[in-house]
Amino acid sequence: MNPVDLELVKLKRQWQNVVKANDKKPMFICLGEKHETDLFDGFIKSRLSEDYDGEDIFLIHYQEFNGMDSFGQILFDDWKEYYELLEKSKENVPQWNLTDADEKFKTDAYKAFFPLLELKKNFPNLKNSKIYLYIAPVRISDIEELSIWIKDWCKLCEKSGNQDVKLIWTEHHTYKTLPENSSAHSFRVNVDIHQLMQNTAAHTNRKKNSVDTDFQQQILTASNHLSKGRYKEAEFALRNAVKLAKEQKNKQGEISAYFMLTQAFIADRKKERAEDTYRTIFEEVEPNSPLEIQMYMNYGSYLLGNSKKSKVENAFEKAAEVAQEIGEYAMAIECYRIIGTLNDTLLTKDKMIEYFEKCLDIAKIMEPSTRESSSLKFVASMLFIKYEGDKDKKTTLDSEMKNYFGEDWKVSVEKPKYS
Repeated sequence: MNPVDLELVKLKRQWQNVVKANDKKPMFICLGEKHETDLFDGFIKSRLSEDYDGEDIFLIHYQEFNGMDSFGQILFDDWKEYYELLEKSKENVPQWNLTDADEKFKTDAYKAFFPLLELKKNFPNLKNSKIYLYIAPVRISDIEELSIWIKDWCKLCEKSGNQDVKLIWTEHHTYKTLPENSSAHSFRVNVDIHQLMQNTAAHTNRKKNSVDTDFQQQILTASNHLSKGRYKEAEFALRNAVKLAKEQKNKQGEISAYFMLTQAFIADRKKERAEDTYRTIFEEVEPNSPLEIQMYMNYGSYLLGNSKKSKVENAFEKAAEVAQEIGEYAMAIECYRIIGTLNDTLLTKDKMIEYFEKCLDIAKIMEPSTRESSSLKFVASMLFIKYEGDKDKKTTLDSEMKNYFGEDWKVSVEKPKYS
């Protein structure tokens, strides 16, 4: 069994335990880091690839959420194809129609809920099955409306006494999209990514005594040690990785190993050794390269909690200079955004505006696709608040952003502290 399949087996076992212990809940929310929720997504997909006749049914939907009055209808329309397949395998199948709700609901969730109950009733082989509706919209037009739609769904389940049709949702365990929902059961999925990487390396790297393979193995070994708090062992593996990368003339691998060393020293509270290693990185990294930018940004992020603001600003300033020099404009904007945000105080508000306005200057020479993926909307939205007393600047900014992003360019931001 390959390592990924092994993790899927573990997830299946965890899923079965969660469902069994919370069978009355109308919704399950899987929480985790992105790589963990991605693997859970893969587990759900794996349930579609086998014949589960008489067992659980999983319906997966990535359709955009465009409003609480249309999402249920969109799901139902998508299920018609599944219904038609079932219909061909049976004779005298009852017509599958939408059920009019007896009461008024805030959303059209009932258009998705009642047809699934009807489906179970129409097909005896589904009688003992549970139906899990996994929704993961690629785009959400309004999070509040999605939350209302989901609460309507849960209310329908609870009122009907149904325990066979349930909703599934996944999201980051810290940066959550949906507000708390007492009707849903949340569970944390844990995947030891470092162990998974090691197992994968052992499973796929059949060539022994290869310098490249040995380098990767040292990196994976160090990752596993770091995850377990074994810092000395991690340092030893990373020193070996640096040596192997130098032998290969693999500069990017060498810098990556050095950077992991800084993380080991920081975690082990060895600040001076972390600083020394960063100095080595800046001596060894290729000048005017994206990797140099990333290292200065990493260094600045490290300094945020360990040094004076001036040192932090110098690191991000250097990163921004290199980024502009080589045309990495989105990274330059991000650096200036960070410097500006550091000056979100009454005494330094003019400096905040200065750096945010540098972002506007950079945006003028960016490609539209790069501009769209940058943090420019955030920067402009903050400036728009600050420009509230200056109608000319406010009008100019609004016009410029509409030209870039359209009418709805503003994003939700926390007001500057000095406003």
